[in-house]
Amino acid sequence: TGGIVEAEITLPGKPDVGGLWPAFWLLGNLARHTYVGSSMHIWPWSSNECNDRTEGGQQINACLHSDHWGMKTGFGRGAPEIDIFEVQPGPIKRNVGPFHYSYVGQPFMSSSYQVAPGRAWNRPGAGYWPGPGQWYDDIKFGNETCLNILFYGNYNHFAGDPHPEKQDYWSDSISYNRQLHQEHFTSKHVYRLEWEVPDAEAGHDGYLHWFLDGKLVVAMNGTGITNAGFGAEITSEPMYILMNTAISTQWGFPTKCPDNCPCETYDCGTNSWAKTCGFSGGFCEMMKDESNPIEYKVNWVRVYQDPNDEKQKVGCSTPERPTKRYIEAHADKYKRKEDKAPLKKVMHGGGSCEPSAIGEAADSCGGEKRGTCKKRCKCNEGWTGPHCLVPDGSDPIDWEKSSTLSDLGFQGFVAPPFMIWAFGGMTLFLLILICYHTDQMNRKKKKNQYTQIHGNA
Repeated sequence: TGGIVEAEITLPGKPDVGGLWPAFWLLGNLARHTYVGSSMHIWPWSSNECNDRTEGGQQINACLHSDHWGMKTGFGRGAPEIDIFEVQPGPIKRNVGPFHYSYVGQPFMSSSYQVAPGRAWNRPGAGYWPGPGQWYDDIKFGNETCLNILFYGNYNHFAGDPHPEKQDYWSDSISYNRQLHQEHFTSKHVYRLEWEVPDAEAGHDGYLHWFLDGKLVVAMNGTGITNAGFGAEITSEPMYILMNTAISTQWGFPTKCPDNCPCETYDCGTNSWAKTCGFSGGFCEMMKDESNPIEYKVNWVRVYQDPNDEKQKVGCSTPERPTKRYIEAHADKYKRKEDKAPLKKVMHGGGSCEPSAIGEAADSCGGEKRGTCKKRCKCNEGWTGPHCLVPDGSDPIDWEKSSTLSDLGFQGFVAPPFMIWAFGGMTLFLLILICYHTDQMNRKKKKNQYTQIHGNA
């Protein structure tokens, strides 16, 4: 919660070939990416107001007066999203096609804050600049950057809601596009987010600042969000970091299906034109090029926090914003049928490997320094992960420990010796009684069987 997160990254793919969707982002811990059940009426809420919109659309809202799962009463919760970047490569330049009114074209990175509740009326149209009073103020941006006019947010409707007129809600994507170049796909660059949590006592609304190689991309002041009057704010939720690459027809693919192309099945592994015609030009060739494999290269990820700032905390379940008990109580929303728990344990070795492999790759278990290979990786001290590639670490701060007897009021209780002896004696007596009763039942059963057989004879 709060602080600075940055990473040194070389982007995957080619800058002029659309189709890949690399991302570096944060998501509130009350939601799990791709687990839709966990995000319904949770994503991307960041509001602590009680009104008609929050009471209907926000599952854990400030109108509630129960303190279940360790959460405070009258306190709104949710899982907003902060995108440090979502990168869209491609050949379409600014002021052309879908970017006709934009100062930035492909390839670009979108830096966004996705939050609810959003503007429910008088919204700007996709592809057009907002009119006076249609969007958020108090936002500054750097060179080669402009407002992302292609996407302003979502209308969130969930089938099965009994009162959609009250439960449906808009979420806003306050997003800015920054122009990228060939160098961002061939060399390392530093992407950075600075996140200041709101502080009501100090009288400031927090902020989000994005940087690329130390240069400002966009600065979003929380005052501009609160003054919009929809009830949203800069998030104070504990969030986790995601780094992934997706492929989606909604991101960097041709905006219009090519002539005579069905655009129903997409498969680069076939020679069928009907299954490859919907991809962007050069996409399948790029994916099949073994001499230049598609790699999302991350040199490092770093998080900085101020130890003197009580608002900045490490952990996914903090005293101000607990999440552990809620997730445990709704575990089915955070896992698939085959999952035993919502969160898998960190693997300390166990990954498949090749004994003859050398170097610091996965198939060599990171090399002699990190691990050894005997069909499966075994990590040396100080290294972890299935292939021993990650320095072992720990979180010494446990804000919400598992429940114990002391939580039920048995503080420091120690039974006196006579109670221990009495309990032990009673247990032994019951065991003897059960064994005796079982023996008598077996004897009686055998006697009945013998009588029955003798009588039949």
